[in-house]
Parts: sequence; structure tokens; C-alpha cells
Amino acid sequence: MIFMNLYMMIMMTMILLMIMLLMMMFNLKMKFNFNKSSPFECGFDPFNKSRIPFSLNFYLIAIIFLIFDIEISIILPMIMNFKMSNMINFNILFLIFFTFMIFTIFYEWKFGSLNWKL
Repeated sequence: MIFMNLYMMIMMTMILLMIMLLMMMFNLKMKFNFNKSSPFECGFDPFNKSRIPFSLNFYLIAIIFLIFDIEISIILPMIMNFKMSNMINFNILFLIFFTFMIFTIFYEWKFGSLNWKL
């Protein structure tokens, strides 16, 4: 039984390798077409390059937005759970959460993630 499973495993590996080699051979036959790889702007020739470098500041602001957006999605269920929970535990949890949010914004401010100057 063990040898049968090993045999099937070897056969499947061989079949997958043959399929992979076949796909690589078909891929080599494809020719580069400049018109298909250029950006399309409503039938006009492109005005500028499509592969311009992305600004790191926009990326950092997007990451900061995502972090605080997730934190807001955590706050909303806490508010809905306010009536059913113990007031002391709720206040402690809420204060810990908001201090964490305040420390993260000051951390980002200290290390210059919020500055737009290069």
C-alpha cells in the first residue's frame, strides 16, 4: 500500500513536470508586441510613461489610513456592546485602545511618516 502511494506520487510529479515544461515551451514562442504592452488611453497615444515610480509618501499615508480604518472597525462593535458590558471593564478597554491609537500616531509623527517634504 505504501509503495502504491509512493508510485502515484512520483507519477503525479512527473505529469506536473511535463505540463510545466510544455507551458514553458509555449511561452517561449510568444513574441513581444509593443502595441499590446503599451497603455491604452481611449484610442490616443499615451501622453507619458505608465511605469513611473510610485511616491513613497502616498504609500505610507495609505498604510496609516488602513491601520486607523481597522481600528475604527474595532471601535464600532465596542460601542454596540456598551450596554451589555461592565462599565469599569469597558472604560479600561476603551482607554487602553485609545492610548494605543495616540501612541501610534505620535510614533508616525516622530519618525516623519506624516511629513511630505523629502
